[in-house]
Order: sequence, then C-alpha cells, then structure tokens
Amino acid sequence: MSLEILTPMNKVERVARQIIPSTFVAAPGIWAQIQADGSLLNVAEGINALINKLVIGSASSNVYESHDVEVGRITTMESFGVRCKVDSAGFTGTINQGETLVVSSAAATLGKLISTETAANGTYEIVARCEEISTLYLTFRTLSPVMITIS
Repeated sequence: MSLEILTPMNKVERVARQIIPSTFVAAPGIWAQIQADGSLLNVAEGINALINKLVIGSASSNVYESHDVEVGRITTMESFGVRCKVDSAGFTGTINQGETLVVSSAAATLGKLISTETAANGTYEIVARCEEISTLYLTFRTLSPVMITIS
C-alpha cells in the first residue's frame, strides 16, 4: 500500500491533468504542483508550490493507467474532506495526531507530507490534517487549502 483512499470514490473529485511523461514521476500518494496552465509538475527542490494535488494515478502495468501516462495525463484527487492512508512513500518526519500537514520541497522528501511543526521556514499550502499515525502508515484528511508562513 502506498496510497489507500478511505472515502468512497463516488464522493471524490478526480481530475486527469496534463504531464510531461518523460519527466513526471507517477506514484500514488505523492503530491505534485499545479502550474498556471493547469498542468502538473513534480515538486521541485526548494520551491513550495502555491497549489498542490495528490497523485492517485500511476504508470503501472494496468493498460488504462499506462495509456494515460503515455499520452501525457495523470489522475489527481482534488476534493477536501477525503480520508486517505499512506505508507512511508507518502510522508516523512515526526508527525503527531491533529497536526496540519504540508508538502515537502526538501531534496530527499520531495512531494511527501510533513508536519507544519517540523517544516523549514517558508510559505506553504496546508493540504491535510493527521488523523492517525504509526511507524508504518499515516491516515490523513484533506483540508480546504490555506496558506501558512513558517519563520
């Protein structure tokens, strides 16, 4: 399990967004940043994106998913109030229950959720709140995005 969406999928808004297939890392449970034209890019080192979306599609052996990526599209989950569960592929660092989460732009943890309590100085988009945490997984609920400046 790298990503498990716990909210029924009929209540989740999914959007297929444009990507550059040769450079985009398609992995469910990571976050990507939205560009001005609506396309997706991987989170860039040292750049905290203004708008982040949770990637739920992948470049797998599944014919449908593989075709989407080949033609330059990937699916993102864009609803707030959705419960999700990720393993260490989707989060990093010390996170406590109830803490708000942002998307990391640190080199070793690009696109993973981190706590606002341990995030480096900068301006971030708060995207989720931790509901449950263990050494193996994080359960979070997406939030209506809000910007925060950590100094």
